Amino acid sequence: MIECYWMLEGTASGVQRVVPDGRAELILNLAQPFEALENGAWQPQPRCFLAGQLTGPLMLRGAGQASIIGVRFRPGGVGQLLGMPVQELTGQTISADDLGLRGLGGIATLPQVEDAILRQERGSADRMVDEAARLLSLRPDVAAAAVSLGVSTRQLERRFKTRVGMSPKHFARIARFQRVFRTVDQGGAGWVDAAAECGYYDQAHLIRDFRALAGEAPAHLLAGDDLARHFMSHFSNTRSARHG
Repeated sequence: MIECYWMLEGTASGVQRVVPDGRAELILNLAQPFEALENGAWQPQPRCFLAGQLTGPLMLRGAGQASIIGVRFRPGGVGQLLGMPVQELTGQTISADDLGLRGLGGIATLPQVEDAILRQERGSADRMVDEAARLLSLRPDVAAAAVSLGVSTRQLERRFKTRVGMSPKHFARIARFQRVFRTVDQGGAGWVDAAAECGYYDQAHLIRDFRALAGEAPAHLLAGDDLARHFMSHFSNTRSARHG
């Protein structure tokens, strides 16, 4: 259900870009919440909330001292936690209280967060969807994934969207986009070579995905210390979850 936990401590300032990674997150602000750009205006985020699946870029800015505990779910993890279809949560920021996740407001440590979440698990894992997410992260071919899983494409699409919050095709697109960042980081390749390695047809194909998912061209996002690779990628500590 939970992929990892992360923490952020320090003074947060400036505007940062968060891009889709195919995972929803639970955010607990122990200090000043960040502000998000919504319909042209900056709005403070709740102190404890679920950030549903992103399908495009999200702009955030720090508002002072930050102290955050984050819980990154596996692709189908929120559906397992809440025991409900999650497609309506996509692109949304929802207070934990509004989702019936009680008792998180006064928590200040990772073990407390982990225990509180596991006590409130209402659903069960969908192993087929979990395996589909794994396959699509390796190869963006929905039809091939359905054949491998022994289900129809339509069945896969319906179950995947219910549990993950987006279509398998869109998830595969995000996974391929994210692989470019990892390929550049790990191998030192330029973004053009990384794009070819990750399965993009050509440079124009890559640029279209980057503009749609991140709002910027790849040369800009991959050039420096922008947090687009993931909001926490440069200054977080992560810990893998102990439970499935």
